[in-house]
Amino acid sequence: MKLPLKKLLVPIDFSEISLYALDYAAGIAKTTGAEITLLHVYDAPELPKNSAFNISDLMERGINEKINEIKAKDKNLLGVTLKSKVVSGKIHERIEEVAEEIKADMIVMGTHGSSGIRKIGKFLLGSTAYRVVNNAPCPIITIKEINKKINFKNIILPIDNSKETMEKVGLAMEWAKAFGSKIHILALTAFFDELVVQIKDLKEQVDEIEKLLEKNGIDYVSKMIRHQRISESVLSYSEKVNADLIFIVTEQENAIAEMIVHSAARNIVTESTVPVLSINIGK
Repeated sequence: MKLPLKKLLVPIDFSEISLYALDYAAGIAKTTGAEITLLHVYDAPELPKNSAFNISDLMERGINEKINEIKAKDKNLLGVTLKSKVVSGKIHERIEEVAEEIKADMIVMGTHGSSGIRKIGKFLLGSTAYRVVNNAPCPIITIKEINKKINFKNIILPIDNSKETMEKVGLAMEWAKAFGSKIHILALTAFFDELVVQIKDLKEQVDEIEKLLEKNGIDYVSKMIRHQRISESVLSYSEKVNADLIFIVTEQENAIAEMIVHSAARNIVTESTVPVLSINIGK
């Protein structure tokens, strides 16, 4: 089965982590048939208005040459349709704009790393990554650490009893079918459950998801964890089962849950050593 992914956007600053994100995206593209657009964002220095020197043209030419070198050398990109785009401005704003412009179905980006081109590149820091996650017009995979083995065998699906939880179940199922993944349903409860989560409702949510997975022939396991900090529980469990991908939703409906889950989502995105796929249901 093919995931409904036609266009992937990969921000690249030529750091090792951004190049790994490109290889990661290539792994997805080879299964889905999607094309990849490489995006480099740079700071254009201000020059006098009457200056005849066009620094932007010079920088874009140099960056495109670097991108072409990567295309030619990276064997993981063989058979993958690649395009490139070079723009100036603020990273998170331009990533969002270009994603809208090309109608990207998914963004894949590294969350740390400095540029391999001196004074041109910028840092894809955790804070920048989370700003993109919060405003991305499509799902986004963020990658913090390099793992030479790119797998999608074990997917972590943290859930609560909100309707937003079901927003990610459909994509997780499609992903599991495409890559033969096993889904780990991770139901999270806490000492303030009477304020946020009704245990009975949560168990019913788990049952509903299990029935969906069984109906679609998807391998799964279920686990309920009582936590003090959502992100710690998710990350700890992910490490325990050698997870390959974590699915999260980055918006909740009520004020209490929004405060808790946004904080947890930010921690997961910035702290996880496992790639995180975020779905912003507000978009």
